[in-house]
Amino acid sequence: SSSSSSFTGDPSTSAATPASGFFVSLFSRLAILFSLLTLNPLSKLAAEDFAGDTPSWSRAFVGFSGSYSFPSSSAQARLRVHENVKRYARNYAYLFILFFACALYQMPIALVGLISCLAIWDFFKYFNDRWQLDQYPITRQCLLRLAQW
Repeated sequence: SSSSSSFTGDPSTSAATPASGFFVSLFSRLAILFSLLTLNPLSKLAAEDFAGDTPSWSRAFVGFSGSYSFPSSSAQARLRVHENVKRYARNYAYLFILFFACALYQMPIALVGLISCLAIWDFFKYFNDRWQLDQYPITRQCLLRLAQW
């Protein structure tokens, strides 16, 4: 009788089952998603992020199906969220305004106020470019304070 048997009968030495690999992958992905709950992506935004050109809603914002992948770590997920919010800040602002306006549809005075604010904002944005108010920061600041009043 030989004592060098290839089977030891110890379950800890057997290969991992596919089910345990699935749960490890699932819990790893859940940990990555839960790590995003502690993130405030708006904290690193600056006024310049809203001043740039607005990317296209179709290809650049939604993207192609091949452009989606799950991040490999929570650090990569955080980096992706910050980059996405910075790149598409104006699109997110437009979505927020749209949802806010939909919430105000039963309050016509508040809705008129929102539309008036947006009209004033576009008016100053248009004349900021036309009159090159970036060269006159005091005048620009006075006009903004007047609009806020």
